[in-house]
Amino acid sequence: MSTIKVDRIEPQDGLQSNAMGGIVQVVRVVHTGQASSTSTTYVSTGLQASIKPRSASNKIMVSFEHSIYHTATSAGYSLHGIRIKRGTQAIYTPITNNNGPYDFGLYNGPHHGRSRVEYLDSPATTGTITYSTEIALHNNQGTVYVNFTDSNTVSAPQSWMTLVEITA
Repeated sequence: MSTIKVDRIEPQDGLQSNAMGGIVQVVRVVHTGQASSTSTTYVSTGLQASIKPRSASNKIMVSFEHSIYHTATSAGYSLHGIRIKRGTQAIYTPITNNNGPYDFGLYNGPHHGRSRVEYLDSPATTGTITYSTEIALHNNQGTVYVNFTDSNTVSAPQSWMTLVEITA
């Protein structure tokens, strides 16, 4: 009879088979294309990233941040919302009322800043998943831009998405 003695065995994915909460893989995408919306109907921002989970029981932390410029109208609103889609299905929809989404922005004047969301998803698949974002206005007030550039822009604004597979 043979005996094998070792100090430690490290699995291929970096965690013991019964461990939970470890990071399996990270995907990060940077997007510089400009998009805009002038209504409460969601439109694509152009930001998307794909990941292929190693286990159907794992979770995906979806994080994104958009560079935003929002014009104001005479009413003074500069509010908008950004939702997350997995494939064609919306998995996160921002706070919304009869006038549309209003997760981000100001109630007076134009708004320039960054809009950031983190969402923990349970996709239950090992197939490739594509996550994307869409943006819409509150109350059809003004125009909201993602990665706005004009002749005064010194460097290209960026948006990004990070997908982190976490063992469950």
